[in-house]
Amino acid sequence: MFQKFYSTFFSMRIMAFLVLLFFVAIGYATFIENDFGTQTAKALVYNATWFEILIIILTINMIGNINRYQLWKKEKLPVLMFHLAFVMIAIGAGITRYISFEGMMHIREGERSNQIVSDQTFLQIKVHDKQLQYVYDKPLLLHNYNGPLSFLKPNRFTHDLKFRDNEIQFDFIDYIPNAKDTIHVGEGSPVIHIVMAGSNGRQNFYLREGSAQRFLGIDFSFGKILPGHVCFTMQGGQLMMQSPTSGTYMRMADQLTGEVKKDSLQPLMLRSLYQIMGQNIVIPAFYEKAKLAYLPGENPEGQELEDVLILKVISNGEEKELALFGDKGFVSVKNQFELGGLNFSLAYGSKYYNTPFYIQLNDFQLERYPGSNSPSSFASEVTLLDGPLTEDHRIYMNNVLDYQGFRFFQSSYDKDELGTVLSVNHDFWGTLVSYLGYFFMTLGMILNMFSKKTRFALIKQKLKLLREKRVVTILLFSFISSMAFADSKIDSLIQAQAIPVEHADAFGMLVMQDEGGRMKPVNTLASEVLRKVSRKSSLKGLSPNQVLLGMAQNPYLWQLVPMIKVNHDGLKEQLGFTEKYNSFLSFFSNEAKYVLTEEVAKAYAKKPAERSKYDKEVIAVDERVNICYMVYNGTFFRFFPMPYDPNNTWYSDSQQNIGFSGNDSLFVYSILPIYYQSVYQALKDNDFEVANNTLTAIKNYQAKYGAEVLPSVRKLKMEVFYNESRVFNHLSYLYGLLGVFMLFFLIAQVFKYRVWVERIIQLFFWLIVIGFLAHTLGLAGRWIISGHAPWSNAYESVIYIAWATVLAGFIFSKKSKMSMAATSVVSSLLLMVAALNWLDPEITNLVPVLNSYWLLIHVAIITASYGFLALGALLGFLSLLIMILQSQKNKNRLNTTLKELTFINEMSITVGLFMLSIGTFLGGVWANESWGRYWGWDPKETWALASMLVYIFVLHMRFIPKLKSMYTFNLASLVAFSSIIMTYFGVNFYLSGLHSYAAGDPMPIPDFIPYSVVVVFITASLAFYKQKTLKK
Repeated sequence: MFQKFYSTFFSMRIMAFLVLLFFVAIGYATFIENDFGTQTAKALVYNATWFEILIIILTINMIGNINRYQLWKKEKLPVLMFHLAFVMIAIGAGITRYISFEGMMHIREGERSNQIVSDQTFLQIKVHDKQLQYVYDKPLLLHNYNGPLSFLKPNRFTHDLKFRDNEIQFDFIDYIPNAKDTIHVGEGSPVIHIVMAGSNGRQNFYLREGSAQRFLGIDFSFGKILPGHVCFTMQGGQLMMQSPTSGTYMRMADQLTGEVKKDSLQPLMLRSLYQIMGQNIVIPAFYEKAKLAYLPGENPEGQELEDVLILKVISNGEEKELALFGDKGFVSVKNQFELGGLNFSLAYGSKYYNTPFYIQLNDFQLERYPGSNSPSSFASEVTLLDGPLTEDHRIYMNNVLDYQGFRFFQSSYDKDELGTVLSVNHDFWGTLVSYLGYFFMTLGMILNMFSKKTRFALIKQKLKLLREKRVVTILLFSFISSMAFADSKIDSLIQAQAIPVEHADAFGMLVMQDEGGRMKPVNTLASEVLRKVSRKSSLKGLSPNQVLLGMAQNPYLWQLVPMIKVNHDGLKEQLGFTEKYNSFLSFFSNEAKYVLTEEVAKAYAKKPAERSKYDKEVIAVDERVNICYMVYNGTFFRFFPMPYDPNNTWYSDSQQNIGFSGNDSLFVYSILPIYYQSVYQALKDNDFEVANNTLTAIKNYQAKYGAEVLPSVRKLKMEVFYNESRVFNHLSYLYGLLGVFMLFFLIAQVFKYRVWVERIIQLFFWLIVIGFLAHTLGLAGRWIISGHAPWSNAYESVIYIAWATVLAGFIFSKKSKMSMAATSVVSSLLLMVAALNWLDPEITNLVPVLNSYWLLIHVAIITASYGFLALGALLGFLSLLIMILQSQKNKNRLNTTLKELTFINEMSITVGLFMLSIGTFLGGVWANESWGRYWGWDPKETWALASMLVYIFVLHMRFIPKLKSMYTFNLASLVAFSSIIMTYFGVNFYLSGLHSYAAGDPMPIPDFIPYSVVVVFITASLAFYKQKTLKK
């Protein structure tokens, strides 16, 4: 009996079922999150008990299969290592779930705090009889989902307790998220009607006697005097009010004004406008008897609608129904009452955790772009206080404070910029165990690639034996997206004022110092500005040098040119734009007010992990506008070295008061206006001699005071050539075309060998080698120009991986030319992804979350994995086509080809899965190092994990007899790639708990998807039919 259970439970069939169930669960959870919010997805799936049990069973099954397949043997050590690593990761996740906690710490300048507001919500219970007390905080994760899966985690709960022979029961009645209250007058208890002004206009609130609530950031109480609250109470039949701050009021009927005194109880004036705590408040009515009902709301921007938990409390036979207001991130005021001879104190929401030390905020620093006042980065200067220990620290993005197992991250800040919000994580052991799991997983997967006793090595050996019979090749497809730019008619003014290429190029050779201290030609800045602002390499037929000089020399004209790209439809609608490209002036109202001010403030006030696509686009467009502003006011043009400065700092002419003196100050102040005027005159006279001489004067000044850091002319020309050659962009197309055509001819050789086809294959091979040499020279040039190895950022990492990929293909090309063709197309894919990053270079002095070394490694590895998995998908499709072409005549010959394609497919998917796994968990490391959360079930990371599960299933199909065939494997490898498409595209455009498209309907499903499904279905059906026919 036990043996039968053991062999059944610890089988690959059960493992495959559990993996697919896990995949369906987390995949469906992302759709729940999209429709009902993150809290609902966590309640029903991610934090549900059944989901935890599923992970435990899957972990036990994995341990059992480790024993069953004897992975503990010496020759299988690499395989054992990464399988046990997944067990360690599961254990680490368990520690994080059950032992650790996280929350937020808010501190004002000059103050200290040791209180963390929990991320988890609780029903906080306190019962006492004035002698003893019972205290319990019951964790609650409630939701508003009533669909078919609501049985997985119903909101219903009952909490029973016995306190000193007293029977007490708490019963769940209802949960209303983002509750809006309505009132029914005539019966019930006293209620105050409060009207306040939110960002979306007038908002109505109702406060019941005996309750305390927060409305738009202000705490109110009715019936109790509480510190820090605007309090209402009845005294001698008169409604009284007490404010924690001073203020004023104005009675609307007769315009009578008066003073609100701090902490002073005074009569409440109905239908009067009170101005207290920075808010306008009106009390239009007081109801002596009224009942409140609650309806779920949408919680739009600018409103703070709390959730409502309605409970029934039973104590010694007496009952009371009450509504508890609360939400994540807020510590609610306790609802106190007496029932059945006992005193109760109940609250719903977050609670405080106390640290054994204090954090004092000395200064909150917010750096802004000049001109628009938009934030570019922020940091907190703090002091750690622990008894006699006093330590100063600076907390900013990617720079955390670690102490006694607590990690503090910069998260947000107060609107008045006098307070900071720190994200706090207490998860030392969970993080440590998880990181160890990541390490051993990575090490085991790498060793698996080189060990001679693994499945990977066995496949390589089988391939070698097959090649001795016949040399065949494979097919790789890569989706190549190219941007097509419509040639619009150049505006007559721009055309008339276009600066000749020769002079613009001379301006482009002028040396400047960027914000990071690197010396570079203006040509580099011009390329970066144009690509950043317009996402183009030229504009209206003008080169980057012409555009930049035009913007600086004639700003009033260029401020009218539509060149700032706005991608998001919701943002365009918000700003009233109809086109994708808009002018600088269109971002300012007739009163010269910057139209993005409020949207930018809202976006930056959110934690990076909680910013929606809309928020990210707001920040990106705001940066583009500010870059234009910095060109127009000359901030970027740091042409002028400070004489005899030991740090060799160069300044712009707008900074000439910093330390320049005498003739130097006069030169720095006046030379650029003189130059721009000379260019203007040259355009009229068609004579650039004066303009050229002015450029020479600037170069002479640079040589006089900045010779120590001035690059050589040869190095400048090299950088300009590198910028203008766009070698990696051209290689992305060259690699792709050569690789695809080479694969086409290699496939042709499978059916009939021809000498002339072999010569064409050799030609394509050597053309790829020439492209590889150009790739190598491009990397060498970038190394020389930057002064460091070309893998210091995400863009460099990807172009380096693309180079290494082609190198690998070249190394293995002696065994099969298919390796060169395949890696050529994979490199094409990588370079096109890199081009997306190059089109969006970081040229401003931001300190964003994306400035993380962990992120650029994560991006490089996970992007490369898509190439290998795409290779597997196309190999699968090619194999199905070959199956369709099989006949009794060619069956044996094509079967050899099919075996080789299938083996190479398995190797490619294995490499892709390893890279996807490593990249996914490195993304968790990045997230943890940035904002203290290594796994948060974000839709993007969830679908990355879902893709891993899909490919784990595909690679383990060979252990299941009914799924062990070349047909099922190749079909599965093709269908599995849909999970990658979902991860890369679907999540961005269709799934987001924070709605990608804040305005308008969701994007329609592209036409190619149903067509692709039909093509795959027909191909799979025909291949299945042919395979079945040939077996007869």
